[in-house]
Amino acid sequence: MRRLPALALLSLALAACGASTPSVRTASPTPNLASRPSTQAQVTIISPTPGEVVHGSMVNVVIGLSGATITRLYSTDVNGHEGHVHLYLDNQLIYMNYTLQQDVQVHPGFQYTLYAEFVAADHFPFAPRDKTAPVFFSVAS
Repeated sequence: MRRLPALALLSLALAACGASTPSVRTASPTPNLASRPSTQAQVTIISPTPGEVVHGSMVNVVIGLSGATITRLYSTDVNGHEGHVHLYLDNQLIYMNYTLQQDVQVHPGFQYTLYAEFVAADHFPFAPRDKTAPVFFSVAS
């Protein structure tokens, strides 16, 4: 019976991050982007570089952010000057970063698509969304 509160908490956390589970989205839909704040921030992927061939089972992802700061706090009082970075690998949310660097597990012989999005302190996107261009990289066999 102790699993029910943990599952409810996990569902809320995933909803706040825009997870793709339909039942979770129904419970906490993404707000209308027309009513969201904007940001002047610019988020970029510094590493890996487009077309890079990485070696090993981990890739060190380094994000650049200008015009805003990362906050560790969750808040519904959002502004365009602080937030979090969400990291996507092959269109799947894999990390909610409170830093600008993250080691990501990868598999030899595979090709990957990576992008990052700077989101508000409530984990929902700005309007317009502040996403990087996708970076395509591969892992040596």
